[in-house]
Amino acid sequence: MTEPIYGGQAVVEALKNENVRHVFGLIGSATMEVFDGLYEANSIRFVGVHDERTGTHMADGYARASGGPGVIVAGQNGPGATNLLTGLAQASAAYSPVVAIAGALSSAHVYRDAFQEVDQHATLSPVTKSSVTVPSVDRIPELFQAGFRTALTPRRGPVLLNVPRNVQSAKAVFPEPPAPDTYRVQYAPAAPAAAVERAAQMLLDAERPVIVAGGGIKNGGGAAQTLALAELLNAPVAMSPGHGDAIPFGHPLNAGQMGPRGNPVASRLVLEADVILALGTRLGFNSTFYSYDNISRDAAIVQVEIEPTEIGRHFPVALGIWADAPTVADQLAGAVRKAAAIREATEWTAQFQAERKAFLARRDAEAVMDETPIQPSGLFRAYRRVLPRNAAIVLDAGTMTLQATDALEYWEPPCLFTPL
Repeated sequence: MTEPIYGGQAVVEALKNENVRHVFGLIGSATMEVFDGLYEANSIRFVGVHDERTGTHMADGYARASGGPGVIVAGQNGPGATNLLTGLAQASAAYSPVVAIAGALSSAHVYRDAFQEVDQHATLSPVTKSSVTVPSVDRIPELFQAGFRTALTPRRGPVLLNVPRNVQSAKAVFPEPPAPDTYRVQYAPAAPAAAVERAAQMLLDAERPVIVAGGGIKNGGGAAQTLALAELLNAPVAMSPGHGDAIPFGHPLNAGQMGPRGNPVASRLVLEADVILALGTRLGFNSTFYSYDNISRDAAIVQVEIEPTEIGRHFPVALGIWADAPTVADQLAGAVRKAAAIREATEWTAQFQAERKAFLARRDAEAVMDETPIQPSGLFRAYRRVLPRNAAIVLDAGTMTLQATDALEYWEPPCLFTPL
């Protein structure tokens, strides 16, 4: 670029460089230069909201469904920024790459009790991977690149970019931006060969193996890799709650969701397994309540996590692998294929499949369809009948929706979006 542009326009150019196609937000005076730039940006669709809280959840949902960043613009500093809190907290819990852009006081007005002055950085830092305030117009490209890099680097999560009014209204000449692939990772790490061989041998020696697929499989698009491994071993796959769409419902090795918020078949498998391959799951509260009441005390756990501090955090592991879960599933499948003999868990899996079939039939047969008030079991059965296989299912919080996570069917991942 050879002509100077406003900082607000530079923000929009940074979004264009990231191939952002949708921006959610509430127009306000603290970000007018950004909205002026969005008005001229034909490649970006602006989705207006009545409240920043709504917009943040929309950006979170967009990020989870698309796999790309969800962008929210808070038009006002102060209350507009604080309205981002709940949505960013949920995005943080779901490892969802939300990029929040908030207007901020002019730099000269900070610490003067100016209109709607709030320490946005201190308020929102606890629920974001990164919270920065852009200090000058020339640093907009640099800090927006850093923000998107942070949001999209595993484990993903939300970031906040505060842009003061004077930074938006200042002008500067900006060089052509680099391509995003040049300033962030393109591939997540694989496991070392020795770890793959050891884990594969543990699975081959197991009599009662179970694969537990979590958010690392769902969000990483690892259904195919997980199922390829499961089919080689003839091993059932249970999902951590909230990630029942990690693999398609109709696969014969799908056990459904495990634990206190799951179904009795999947829960029994995890309680009786001798080897548990935990792919992209913390085995945390939703899955286990941190209790051996919900997971085998005697099982050898192989835990694969992109976040190393989660490995062995809640339960001791026989082998912890710091790597990308879908990649490791693929590596393990390759190692199992090379084995001289593959020991399939035939009896174990046949018993599970018979129990699963009976459970699903009983669930339909026992559904209460004709009582008033409406009973959850009847409602869930009605949904199972009418929802198409390409349905996306969004659940709110609450007891009935916790029941729904394993009572509905998920055919085309990712298609379940729920509080975590």
